[in-house]
Amino acid sequence: MRSRGKARPGRAERLHAAGMAAALVLCVLGQLVWLPDPLPLPGGMRWIEALDALVYALALPPALWAAAAAFRLAEGLADGVHARALIPPAAAAVLGAAACAAVFLISLEPARMFTALGALGLSWLAALTDLACAERRRRGRRVPARTLRAFGVMLALLALLFWPTGEIVTTPGLTFDVSRYARAADGEPKGRIDGVLVIGRPAFLADRLYAKLFPHYEFEPIEGLGMPLAEYDELVRSLKLDAEAAGAAIAGERAGRGEGIRMRGARITAVLKDSPAAGALHAGDIITAVNGRAVQSIAELTEAMRQIAPGEPAGLTVLRGGTETVVTAATRPAEDEPERAVFGIIVENALDPDVPDGIAYRRYFMHEGGPSHGAMLALALLDQWTPGGVTGGLHVAGTGTIGPGGVIGPVGGVRQKAYAVSRTGADVFFVPAGQEEEARRGAPDLTIVPVETLDDVLNWLKSGG
Repeated sequence: MRSRGKARPGRAERLHAAGMAAALVLCVLGQLVWLPDPLPLPGGMRWIEALDALVYALALPPALWAAAAAFRLAEGLADGVHARALIPPAAAAVLGAAACAAVFLISLEPARMFTALGALGLSWLAALTDLACAERRRRGRRVPARTLRAFGVMLALLALLFWPTGEIVTTPGLTFDVSRYARAADGEPKGRIDGVLVIGRPAFLADRLYAKLFPHYEFEPIEGLGMPLAEYDELVRSLKLDAEAAGAAIAGERAGRGEGIRMRGARITAVLKDSPAAGALHAGDIITAVNGRAVQSIAELTEAMRQIAPGEPAGLTVLRGGTETVVTAATRPAEDEPERAVFGIIVENALDPDVPDGIAYRRYFMHEGGPSHGAMLALALLDQWTPGGVTGGLHVAGTGTIGPGGVIGPVGGVRQKAYAVSRTGADVFFVPAGQEEEARRGAPDLTIVPVETLDDVLNWLKSGG
């Protein structure tokens, strides 16, 4: 009985140690998740797709800790130990199981990542507490020195890996086959068209070490975002959906399947504190007419306001919450042009993309948000709808936002994106005009083509480069 009792704690300790080692390995791999991107995988699968399954590996450490605690609990029950001594292994088993469940939740909803990480942290502390209590009972020590040493080493390594620096780090990212990401029900992919993402996240001490080992790490203060991280994350998710709608609408227009991106009016994004129209106008309102004159864009709103004298009220037709209403808004002279009437508001063009039916998107765990795939999404859908395709047999990659008229706009992380694309063997990398030099800093040997519109991309491909 005694020899068997000694074997069981040894097995539990080994499981605890394996869980600790697995946790550290996963922490490092998570920070360097971009490295394996060019790996060839079965069935044309890309690394970004494989990560959808590999995210479940986060459940390995708490599963090992829970198993170790369960062995310890079973042993205690068999040996008839005091109920109080069973509390640490029972808590470790429960928290380990809860952490495993949290990991499976983030696979369904990536925004729960921080909740899962918190559960993993609690599971780790519970496992260490269980180890410490077991060491005290087994060795008859008041201070579990061995467990405390292990805790100190782990704490030092975690501090290196996750000590915040107050910066955001941008690293090389991941490429993805856009035709596997966005698929038209009545189309068929003909060529290979890659989008590319960069990874931007809070920087830790370890990232300074990675920057010495790997190229194209870029740091900037978190204050440079101009907003809290949570608000920024929500913004990029919204921009991603807007980019998909815009890309699909532009591709549909080119393929004769819709009207493209239509202008709906001028959307109010903010009402200034000193605005004479405060109370009459609200953020989110879309101005569609001024004194009966239709307005479809900021340019048309500006022209309509020239017909109003400063200080004179204007009758506005606005869309508010999907309902059309008429309001009267006061004006004042513009500070830079006293002869021009203004409301004291900030506006943007309200766009209405005419999205063709039958487009399905494949969501990737690592693709949280951002609009930079819009241009390549439009190109990929055109490739699916065009007989013979549009790539001319070339392996195409690119980045850029997409807007009305197929205008391709600038994006961030171009240097890191170019480097990521250069590792895949792409024949050409399309970038927004004006960003080609930055891209060449990341991949001097890659064929980099600056473009202003989707037509520039299509013409370059049609001419065979």
